[in-house]
Amino acid sequence: MELTILDSLPDPIFFVDRQSCVVYLNRACESAFGLSAADVKGRLISDVLGSDLDKGLLALLSPAPRRVNPASLPAVRIGRVFCDVRVTPGSAGVTAVYCMPPSGPQARWPELVADSADAIWAVDDEEHIIAWNRGAEEMFGYASDEIIGQPVARLIPADLVEAREPERLRKALRELGAVRDYQTRRVRKDGREVEVSLTSTVARNGSANSLASSTIVRDLSQRRQIERQAIESEKLVTLGQLAASVAHEIGAPLTSIGIVVESLRKSELGDCDAEKQLETAAQQLSRIARLTHGLVELAKPGELRLARVRLFHVIDRVLELLEASLKRASIEVAVDCPASLPEIAADAGQLQQVFLNLVMNAQRALESTSGGVVTVEAKLDHGLPVVGRPMREVIKIELGDNGPGIDPADLPYIFAPFFSRSGGSGLGLALAKQIVHAHGGTIEARSTLGSGATFTILLPVESDA
Repeated sequence: MELTILDSLPDPIFFVDRQSCVVYLNRACESAFGLSAADVKGRLISDVLGSDLDKGLLALLSPAPRRVNPASLPAVRIGRVFCDVRVTPGSAGVTAVYCMPPSGPQARWPELVADSADAIWAVDDEEHIIAWNRGAEEMFGYASDEIIGQPVARLIPADLVEAREPERLRKALRELGAVRDYQTRRVRKDGREVEVSLTSTVARNGSANSLASSTIVRDLSQRRQIERQAIESEKLVTLGQLAASVAHEIGAPLTSIGIVVESLRKSELGDCDAEKQLETAAQQLSRIARLTHGLVELAKPGELRLARVRLFHVIDRVLELLEASLKRASIEVAVDCPASLPEIAADAGQLQQVFLNLVMNAQRALESTSGGVVTVEAKLDHGLPVVGRPMREVIKIELGDNGPGIDPADLPYIFAPFFSRSGGSGLGLALAKQIVHAHGGTIEARSTLGSGATFTILLPVESDA
């Protein structure tokens, strides 16, 4: 075959045979892709370029096509170069691959991705990194030549690997085609962990069974630090609002204990009466102990401290804290939260903060109508609260009231920081949303003016099924 004329062309051209082995590549191809014709001739194209070859092009060449119609692929990756490619089957089972500079609206897209401030990587079917942009280099500290070809699991903390996060993410990706805004942790080259948000998408040019994917990664560390500081500030505000209720709640049993002690001191009681009075004192002391324990839990730091938690325990503690103030406001509470609901991995103190804020908001709304009813219902449900969340079951909690409701004009803004119509700090609902999202769940509100408001929370139930 006389191919000398092809060596003078400025665009890369190479040929493969029916076995996908390289037959020829011109000088422009050697220069563009960093290859040597003498070294690669007779080798499989997949061995020559490996992970540096676009998956769609590899599918056309492995094995080489037996058709006569040419095929075109725009803006594909070959080595470290992006090209528009024309694949033309020829005689004797030889296929020509002609590589041209990208044209049209996609021409600059590869450069924009490479220079993006967000970290972007791509992995093949075997979860090995095949693309790594400049944003990823800056975020994780690995140069492209250090990390390309390595398993993506190298970036995942050991505890998340042990908890089977990669398997659950792959399952969600396989079923949904995308995992959006998944909040988790990843590991830098220096060993430091970074909190990130991942959005992964199955490659458009993969086969039906392919899990080759691209991932956009955003660093959440600074945002998380600000949110944790805001949580601490909001807890101080909430504790201040609770001060009067706590003083009343502790004062009442202390008064009862004082009467018992005074009666015993004067020896005015018989043995039977004394036993009853001491039992009353013990009950009141236990009540104070439970209250103070709840306040200690409420004051935990903002960082999540996960443990196995039963939701009805969390809700019971919140209602115990607010019992006195709810009674004074003539507010009834109806709870349907079965003890049979499965445990969830959660920070009990932070979930308590969420429900405390929601019940206190309902109380403030109902005080304007001289009483009412707060309802709390929890049940096991199925589905994905956010597209791509790798969870199969959720606990659905609906907390509502029959108060005046929320103005429809305000409803889109109620979770925004510092938005308040009640004179509060405007952080309660914003931080409730942040805490729920940190647990991998969602929180939404609905309301009809004059008919109360309902907040729906979905919290994941971990499952390896």
